[in-house]
Amino acid sequence: MAVDRIFSIVFYMLIAAGTCAMAYRIQPYAADEPVWVGGERSVKSVRNRLYMTGIFGILFMVSALRFDIGNDYRQYTQTAHEAYVGGYVVTEAGFNVLVRFLYSIMGGEYYELVFAVFAFVTLYFFLKAFWRQSVDFSQTFFLFMMMGLYFQTFNTVRYYLALALALYSMKYVLERDGIKFVFWIVVAAFFHKSVLLVLPMYWIASFAWKKWQIAAGLAVCALCFAGKGLVLKLALVLYPSYKNTIYLETPSLFDSLFSSLRPLLALVLYGWFVYVQAPRDPKNDHSRERALRFYGQLNLLALVSGTFFYFLPVVTRISYYFGVSQLLMIPLILHYITEQKTRRRVTAVVYAVCLLYFMVFLWKAHENGVGLLPYRSWLFETQRYIYE
Repeated sequence: MAVDRIFSIVFYMLIAAGTCAMAYRIQPYAADEPVWVGGERSVKSVRNRLYMTGIFGILFMVSALRFDIGNDYRQYTQTAHEAYVGGYVVTEAGFNVLVRFLYSIMGGEYYELVFAVFAFVTLYFFLKAFWRQSVDFSQTFFLFMMMGLYFQTFNTVRYYLALALALYSMKYVLERDGIKFVFWIVVAAFFHKSVLLVLPMYWIASFAWKKWQIAAGLAVCALCFAGKGLVLKLALVLYPSYKNTIYLETPSLFDSLFSSLRPLLALVLYGWFVYVQAPRDPKNDHSRERALRFYGQLNLLALVSGTFFYFLPVVTRISYYFGVSQLLMIPLILHYITEQKTRRRVTAVVYAVCLLYFMVFLWKAHENGVGLLPYRSWLFETQRYIYE
């Protein structure tokens, strides 16, 4: 293993450890606890804001200062150039307009600013969603880092902005606020149109599925798997830009299993809680049941899309729209385990599995298609991508 790769792994581990430690120090507010006392912010509020600012600042700087990190960094610089000069691009209008605006006010093609803006907005909506939608901010943030989602935002920046907005919009699905839900998804679609898929799927997942409906859905998925050649042709009609590209290469068995591991384990935890633990909980309430069912059914969709439809180009993007709900579901399950001893044991198992997953993720982060190692910053580089 190259020395620079080892140093980069250690660097990523330190970033994860430092920010998770700060997230652990953030204290939640009680139901009626005031944020302002005597016209000033409470001590807890000030500390929480400082830790949150520290987390955001560290993650933003690491992302904004990177250079040639990610499998599509160079491609994005070229796409931004084409969007600026009026060339042919397949990117959505939001990205194109943003690039033209930033390049115009800067008087040049400073693609570093484009990546910085995407990093800022993506992190903002992820952290905002964690704070307002999770029962335990520190646990959700820990999962965000250990599952490698933060580091994956270095790739396909348009998609991860859409993913952050999709997670953010889940609140409105559960509150049955269709106008706000549609608004945020439409905003996200201006940067990555694949997010439009969640409009029907999140709505469908918000209802209680009957067993026969689940069985029928799995049967249809099995038929699609059997006729994957035809399904792939139909997919390429919708996404013709994927024709004759590396995205059509069938992933290895290990990669397919690894990508489906997270929703599978999340469903195991969900099933254990619903069918073993939850009936003993005297504080069972409908809002919690509805949220858990919504997240659980989304994870079932993530597992199905990652297995029966693994042959589709970049199917992981579809799976992530569903599987990102794990960040909210797992802390919710841990929070409502009534027996303290059981909660500690289950939490320890979850943390151990996440740490192991993070180690495997870092070990594979240098491979083609990921390209997250070794870490480089434009502060120490003289190379730039310049297009005529």
